[in-house]
Amino acid sequence: MSPYGLPSGQFTTDGLVLTCDGHDQRIRWRVGDRLEELYERLCDRLRAEGLGDRLAVDAEGEKLTFDGLDERANRLARHLRAHGVRPGDRIGLLFGEPVHPYVAMLAVLKVNAAYVPLDAGFPDDRLAYIVKDAGVRLVVSTADLRNRFEPGSVEVLCVDEDSDRIAGFSGERLTAVEKGAPADELCYVVYTSGSTGRPKGVTIDHASICNFVQVAAEVYGIQDTDRVYQGMTIAFDFSVEEIWVPLLSGATLVPKPGGAALVGHDLLEFLRENKVTALCCVPTLLASLDEDLPLLRFLLVSGEACPEDLVRRWYRPDRRFLNVYGPTEATVTATWSVLRPDRPVTIGVPLPTYSVVILDPDEPRALAAGELGEIGIAGIGLAGGYLNRADLTERAFIPDFLGIGHNPSQRIYRTGDLGRITPDGEIEYHGRADTQVKIRGYRVELTEIESVLLQIPGIAQAVVETHHAEPGTVELVAYYSLRRDQADVDPGELRGRLAELLPGYMVPAYLERLDHIPLTPAGKADRKHLPAPSGPRRAGNDVGYVAPATETELRLAEALGGVLGIERISATGHFFDDYGADSLLLAKFCAVIRERGDLAPLSARDVYLNSTVRGLAESTAATAPVTVARAEEPRRASTMSYVLCGVFQLLAFLAYAAGSGWILDTGFAWISAATGFVESYARAAGLGLVVFVILSVVPIVAKWAIVGRWKPGEIPLWSVGYLRFWTVRTLVRFSPLMLFIGTPLYSWYLRALGADIGKGAVILSRNPPVCTDLFSVGAGAVIRKDAYFSCYRARAGRIQTGRVTLGDNAFVGEMTVLDIGTALGHDSQLGHSSSLNSGQSVPDGESWHGSPARLSTVDYRALGTVPRGRLRPIVFCASSLLLLLSVTLPVTLGGADVFVDRWLTTTTDFTSWAFYRGRILDSALLYFGALLAGLAVVLVIPRLLGLFLRPDHVYPLYGRHFAIQRLIARLTNMRAYTYLFGDSSYIVYYLRALGYDLSKIQQTGSNFGVEVKHETPFLSTVGTGTMVSDGLSLLNADFSSSSFRLRRTSVAPEAFLGNEIAFPPDARIGRNCLLATKVLVPLDGPVRENVGLLGSPAFEIPRTVRRDTGFEHLGSGDALRRGLRAKNRHNTVTIGVYLLVHWLHLLGILLISTAAGALHERIGPLAVGGGIVATLVFSVAFLMVAELAVQGFRALRPRFCSIYDPVFWRHERFWKLSPARYLALFNGTAFKPFLLRRLGVRIGRRVFDDGCAIPERSLVSIGDDCVLNLHTVVQGHSLEDGTFKSDYIDIGAGCTLSTGSFVHYGVTMADGAIAEADAFLMKGTTAPARTRWYANPAVELDTAEEITAARRLP
Repeated sequence: MSPYGLPSGQFTTDGLVLTCDGHDQRIRWRVGDRLEELYERLCDRLRAEGLGDRLAVDAEGEKLTFDGLDERANRLARHLRAHGVRPGDRIGLLFGEPVHPYVAMLAVLKVNAAYVPLDAGFPDDRLAYIVKDAGVRLVVSTADLRNRFEPGSVEVLCVDEDSDRIAGFSGERLTAVEKGAPADELCYVVYTSGSTGRPKGVTIDHASICNFVQVAAEVYGIQDTDRVYQGMTIAFDFSVEEIWVPLLSGATLVPKPGGAALVGHDLLEFLRENKVTALCCVPTLLASLDEDLPLLRFLLVSGEACPEDLVRRWYRPDRRFLNVYGPTEATVTATWSVLRPDRPVTIGVPLPTYSVVILDPDEPRALAAGELGEIGIAGIGLAGGYLNRADLTERAFIPDFLGIGHNPSQRIYRTGDLGRITPDGEIEYHGRADTQVKIRGYRVELTEIESVLLQIPGIAQAVVETHHAEPGTVELVAYYSLRRDQADVDPGELRGRLAELLPGYMVPAYLERLDHIPLTPAGKADRKHLPAPSGPRRAGNDVGYVAPATETELRLAEALGGVLGIERISATGHFFDDYGADSLLLAKFCAVIRERGDLAPLSARDVYLNSTVRGLAESTAATAPVTVARAEEPRRASTMSYVLCGVFQLLAFLAYAAGSGWILDTGFAWISAATGFVESYARAAGLGLVVFVILSVVPIVAKWAIVGRWKPGEIPLWSVGYLRFWTVRTLVRFSPLMLFIGTPLYSWYLRALGADIGKGAVILSRNPPVCTDLFSVGAGAVIRKDAYFSCYRARAGRIQTGRVTLGDNAFVGEMTVLDIGTALGHDSQLGHSSSLNSGQSVPDGESWHGSPARLSTVDYRALGTVPRGRLRPIVFCASSLLLLLSVTLPVTLGGADVFVDRWLTTTTDFTSWAFYRGRILDSALLYFGALLAGLAVVLVIPRLLGLFLRPDHVYPLYGRHFAIQRLIARLTNMRAYTYLFGDSSYIVYYLRALGYDLSKIQQTGSNFGVEVKHETPFLSTVGTGTMVSDGLSLLNADFSSSSFRLRRTSVAPEAFLGNEIAFPPDARIGRNCLLATKVLVPLDGPVRENVGLLGSPAFEIPRTVRRDTGFEHLGSGDALRRGLRAKNRHNTVTIGVYLLVHWLHLLGILLISTAAGALHERIGPLAVGGGIVATLVFSVAFLMVAELAVQGFRALRPRFCSIYDPVFWRHERFWKLSPARYLALFNGTAFKPFLLRRLGVRIGRRVFDDGCAIPERSLVSIGDDCVLNLHTVVQGHSLEDGTFKSDYIDIGAGCTLSTGSFVHYGVTMADGAIAEADAFLMKGTTAPARTRWYANPAVELDTAEEITAARRLP
C-alpha cells in the first residue's frame, strides 16, 4: 500500500487484535542498530549521492548541513569523553536555544550514553528531582542556565563556555575504541507527569526508537524536500516526531527561535517567512492559526483529540493530513489515520509493527470489536518501563495473555484511554478514563464539548474544564479565543447555540473569553494555568426563559440567581436539571430567603418538592407573614459553681474507686482463702451475689434518698440540684440490672425506681429513663431498641424534667426520640426514625411517624400478640439470674482471682528487662489470643444456634428461642470486630462469614463503615454495589408484647445509605436509591428506584444531586483496581496500627495492675483503688495520644476528595483510632469539655455535654455555655457514592442541641440557637441567633405553628 493512501486495519484470526493491513509487520530494527548509527548511515548515503551539503537545520542565524551536524556532534562527543562520560551514563540536556539540542543528543548517543531531555521552563524543583531520580552523571547546557541547579548537586558542562575546546577536537567519526562497548540498550529517559505529583521516567531503548522512526519515515509521507517546523521542547516525546522522523527522511528542520512559544499570528508569520512545508503540532496550537498556509503540504496532529471543525478548516486535497496517537510508553506514536472532512475523526489503525487490543477495564480479557474498553498497545515500541518504579511498571505493562505476534517484550501496555474498534476496523478514541467528569450524575467527556465549541463560527480555540466554586460543587467552564477576523461573539448567542447542540447538563455554567489559550511547553492546552472564571454563572440552558410574573416569583428568582451566580432565572426553570443546583446551594438559598424577610421562610422540603420558581411561589403564596419563635435566654452558670461541681464529681469518682477497691480486695482475699475448688466456687458465687445486690440496690436507694420523687420542673446546670441529678443518673445507668433489658426484670427495676410500668410491657431500648417517676408505660406496650425517653432534657443552661406517657399496647419504633411532655394513647404507634416533640401526643389507635410525627397509614407493629403463660416471664427471669449468679459471675470473679494471684502478685522487678519481656509476651498472648478466640466464637456459635430458629415463624417471648435470638444478636453485634474490619475491604468478608448475604460483592474498599447492626445476620441481605455509612440497623425481627418473629431484611443493589438509618423488612426501596442521613425508610407507596430520599417522613430528591462529584470514574476499571490495591495496603497498615494501639493499651494496664499488686502489701485496698484510678487516667491519656498521633498532631482540614485518595485513607485511620468511647464516662461532668479541647475541639467555657458524638473534633467550634444533649451528633463530614467531603461546623455561645439532633458539616448556629429533639440541620444551614430549629430536615420554628401541625411538612 502506498504511504499516501488511507491506512486500514486487519484483525488477527481471533478477531481481537488489530494490526495495520497492507504493511509488513516485520520489525524494522536489526540487532545492534542504534539511533545515532541510523543518522550516520543517512549522512553517508547523502554524501555518496552528492547531497552532503543538504541542510539538516535552518535556524535563525545558523544553518547546519547533515555532515556539519554530524561533525559537530563528533567533536562534542570527544569532549564528553574527555570529561569522563562513559557508556551507560545518563546525561541531562538543558538548553534554551535551538541547534544545541540536536548536536548534544547525537553526541551523547555517539559515546554509548543515554540522554535525559530537560526543559528550561521546568521549575527548579522538578529539574532537581529528575536529575536525582534518573541518576544523571552530567548535565550539558549553557552558561545562562547553570544556576538552575544547586551547587554541588550535579556537574554542569556549558557548551558555550567550552566552545573553543570543543572546536579543537576532530570532527571525524569516533572509533569503536573511543566509543567504548555499549553498557545497555537505553537510548533516552523522558519524564511524564505522575499521579503522585512527581514525574516518572519512561525508559526508551534503541530498538524501540529505531523501529519507530523508520516506520514513521516509511508511512507518514514526509519528503526530503520538506522544511519541517520544530517547536516542541525536547523534554516531551512528541519532539521525537518533529526531529528524528524528518531528519531520517532527509528533510530540513526549521526550529523555533529561543524564548517564548509561538502561538497564533506570531506562529503563522514565522511559518510563512520560513517557507515551512510540514508541521507537526497539537490541535490546540493548530486552532490558534487563523489563516491557511498554502505552502503547507504535510500536517500532523497529535497529543489531543482532534475536533472535526479543525479537519474542515485545514483539509486540502493536496495536503497530507494525519492524526496520530500514542503514549510516551509506546515510543511516541502507535496509531495513525488520514483526516478528511468526509470521514469521522478516529485515531486510525496501528502503525506497522504495532498491535492494538481493547481491554476489559475490570478483567484480563480482550473485548470484541464495537465494545468500549481500555486501549492496549503491544509491539516492539513498548518502553522498558518506569525508571525506579517497578510497581508502576507492573501495573501498566501487563503480561501478553493473547500471544500477540511481533511482540518481543510479551507485554501489553494499558494506556488508561477509552476506545472501541469500529466496524471499519478503526479505533475510536473516547477520552481518558481519568479525565471524564460527573455532572449531576451524568458522565461527561470534556473534549466532546470542546469539539462542539469549535464548530461555532468565529471560535479559534476552546478548552472546557471543571470549576469547584466550593467543596461539593462541580461546574463546567468553557474557555475560548476568537479568530482574528472575528471581532466578538455574543455570549448569549454562544450559549444558545451550545444549548441547541448539547444536553442541558453539558452546557458550561461559565463562558470565559481569553486572548489565547495558555499552552504547555508541549504545545497542549495548559489546563493548570487556566484562570478561575470571572464572569457571572449562567444557567446551563436558558433558551426557554420565562420571566417571573408576580412579585413573589421575582423575589425568589432574585435570591436564587444571587446564590447560583446566574443573571436570569426562568420562572419555569428547574433548579436541578436546568440550573445544576445541589443541596448545599439550596441551603444557602433558604438562608437568603430567611434573611431577606420579605418572603415566608423556606425549607429544603419546600424546594425539593417545588423545584421551579413558579411552583415554589405558588406553594408559599397563601402563607401569611410569620414571626420567628425566639429561643429562651440561656442561663449562664458562674465559673465558680462549674469548678465546684467538677471538684465534687472528681471526689465522687475517687470515693467510688476507693469503695470498689475495698470490695474487690476483701472479696478476692476471701476467695483466695478457700481450701478447695468447691469452696472457691462457693465463695466466688457468694461474692458475685453480694456485688450484684449492692450495685443493683444502691441506685434505687440513692434515687429515693437523694431525690425522692421526680417532678416536672427545672434544675440549673452546675448547681447543687444538678449534682443530685447527676449522681442518680450515673448510678441508674451503671446498674447491673441493665443487663436484663428486654425482660420483665428490667421492668421491675424501673418500677423500683418509681416508674409506672404496666403488665407485659416490653422495653428493648438500652437507654433508660432517668426521671423514672415521670415515665409511664401501659400494659402490653412495646419500645424497640435505640429509642430515647429519658424524661429530661438539657436546654439553655437548665435541666428540664417532664412526663413521657405510653398507653396500653402502644408501640414505639427504633431510632425514635420522645421529648419531655409527650404521650402516646392506647393502641397508638410511633414509627421508626421518628420523634415526638414536647407537647405532642398521639391519639388512641392512631399510627404516627416522622420528625416531628404526624398521622400515618402504616402499621408499624407488624406482629400481633399470642397467648402467653403467666409463669413464662418469671421462669425466664429466674433462669437468667441463676445463670448470671451461678455461672457468669463466679467464673469471672474466680478467673480474675486466679489472674491476680498468678500475674499480679508475683515478684516484680521494674528495673529488669526480663520482667518487661515477660509482660510483653503475656499481654500479646492475652490480647491476640482473646481476639482470635472471640472471633472463633462469634463466627461459629451463632451459626449453630441459628439452626434452632426459623424465619417468619412466630415464637413466644421469654422462652428458649427468645434467649437464643438475644444471644445471637449480642455475639454478632460485637463492635470490636466491626471496628477492626470496618472501613476496609475486609468488612465484607467478615459480614459474609457472620451470615450476611452480600450477593456478588462489588468491592469499593469502603462498602461498610465500622458501625452496622442487626437482630440476626442470617436474614440480612445487602445488594451488589451498595455502600453503607455508619449507623445502619437492619430491623430483621418483629416484637410484640408476647411474641417475636425473624424476617429477612434486604437492601437493594446500587444504593447508598447515609448515617443513622433504621432499615425494616418490606421497605419500599428498589435499586439505585440514595437514602440520606436519618431518613425514614418508607413502608408505603410505590417502590422507589433511581431516586434519593431525604427526611422523616421521606420525600424524593434527585438521585444525581449527591453524585455530582466528578470522582466516579475512579470507581471502575483499571483506575478502581489501582486505587483499591493502594487503599487495601493502607487499610491493612491501619488495621495493624489499630491492633498495636490496643495491645499496647492492654500492656499498660497490666503494668499498672502489676504495680498495684506490688504496692498491695504496703497500703492494702488503697493500692487496688489507686490502680483503678491509674488505669482510667492511663487509658484516657494513652488513647488520646494515639488519636492525636494518627493525625500527625495536626488539625483536620476541610476535604473534597475520592475515597481512593490517600487523604481519605488517613481519615479512615483517624476514625478507627478515635471512637473515644471512654469519653462517655465523663458525660455530664466538667471534665469532658477539657478532654474535647485536648482532642482539638475549639470549645468554650462551661459547656454541658451529656453524650454528643463529634467525629471530626478539630473541625468543630463550640461556644461558651452550650448544651449538648444525649445522642446528639456534630458530624463534620459526609461520604456519598465514593466521594468524601468535610468542612467546619460553628456552634455559637449558649446554643442547645436537643436529644437526637444531628448537625452536619458546613452548619453555622449563631448564639443561643436551639436544635429541637431529633432535628437534622443539613449541610450549609445557617441558624440565626436565638432561633429554634426542628424537623428532619430542619426548618425554623415560628410562633404561628404548633409542632403537632408542622406546617410545610405534610
